[in-house]
Amino acid sequence: MAGTSTPSHQTSHGLSKRLLFVDDEEGIRTTLPAILQRRGFDVRVAASVAEALSEIRTHKFDVLLSDLNIGKDGDGFTIVQAIRKDQPNCITVLLTGYPAFETVLQAIHDEVDDYFVKPADLDSLVSTIERKLRARQERN
Repeated sequence: MAGTSTPSHQTSHGLSKRLLFVDDEEGIRTTLPAILQRRGFDVRVAASVAEALSEIRTHKFDVLLSDLNIGKDGDGFTIVQAIRKDQPNCITVLLTGYPAFETVLQAIHDEVDDYFVKPADLDSLVSTIERKLRARQERN
């Protein structure tokens, strides 16, 4: 399923919604991208840090939505740092099933745009991403 994509989507406001979703859990990789696609996102999927880094090198994204722990603890930060370096305007959102004070501090240090605990409320997740995309578009 790595590298799966749908045609480019933009809302009626011209909001570009190219999203890279990274998670090592197969169940969420097959369900959440389909939901995001129905919400107008152009979703590409990666199951590992290596796949995510390859996607970042070969595609431009408006949003990174990544699990925090992919393979080993804190791997999501590796992906955040890579996309910040290559695509500094990309909105970054981390998901975790294991919230901890230390990871919240690391997220602040790495300037992660938001941090959600699994299972995340999908309406809240989507509205937060869209709000941050609109704010970014207005700044640029």
